[in-house]
Amino acid sequence: MHRRDFLRFGGTATAGAYLLPNASAAPDAVEEAAAAEDARRAQEGWIQLFNRRNLDGWYSMLSTSGRGVAETKGYLSVENGMIHVLGNPPKTGPVETGYFATNEEYENYRVRVEFRWGTTRFAPRLEAKRDNGLIYHVVGPDAVWPTCAECQIQETDTGDAWMLTGARAARSRNLFDLPETVVPGAPAPPPRPGATPPAPLVPVTGRIFKEGDFEKVEDWNVVEVVTRGDRSLHIVNGRINNALSMIQRPDPQNPGQFIPLTRGKIALQIEYAEMWVRRVEIRPGG
Repeated sequence: MHRRDFLRFGGTATAGAYLLPNASAAPDAVEEAAAAEDARRAQEGWIQLFNRRNLDGWYSMLSTSGRGVAETKGYLSVENGMIHVLGNPPKTGPVETGYFATNEEYENYRVRVEFRWGTTRFAPRLEAKRDNGLIYHVVGPDAVWPTCAECQIQETDTGDAWMLTGARAARSRNLFDLPETVVPGAPAPPPRPGATPPAPLVPVTGRIFKEGDFEKVEDWNVVEVVTRGDRSLHIVNGRINNALSMIQRPDPQNPGQFIPLTRGKIALQIEYAEMWVRRVEIRPGG
């Protein structure tokens, strides 16, 4: 592993999740502990995107019901200082898919999410793997699903990439051999003398598989995405397991052409499985 190159790109990956007191603890003690952790993390440059009281700064989108109704339908709530996903959806009728997204767009950052699976599953995925996702560089009209890149959050598949609704990317050849500076569109460095030049990277849509399964199915997990220009890293519990380059979207001004996808909103998906989220934070610059 080229540790110095990893540090240049994304900084030190930390796996230690902040453990909130359990629900039986006094509310004041929970809030004080969380505030102290926020202050400590602020010194490291982290900005909290979830305030533990409500979903200010976020909006929701459901596949059929549309924007801004997931909270009233019981798809989203804030309980014990955490976001409860699919904690109390309607008792009749099918459950919709969707997401909740930041109002603001971001670029060149490191986003960090602490989550844990709940126990309830919903049709048509009653027997399937529990599934969700951290989606980033969300652009264009709100729809399920929007144009974006996804860091998959799914049992045994966390860290896979999905390029959604026209977005595409290439899998980096070597997860740990990252250049000192990442310049979108810059040519690749020349090969070593005598080495066979590698085949050109070709961006693709759909799924780009991870390397390594680092998720803890029955415990809290930390999922991070580091973005710089048109590149990104996926980190699960402190370990890199995917790297993308040439992240692109269709050019709205030139049909059939693509442009770099380097910024957008950040969102978490709602997909047929109960989940708890206790921290969402961002650090500009990675």
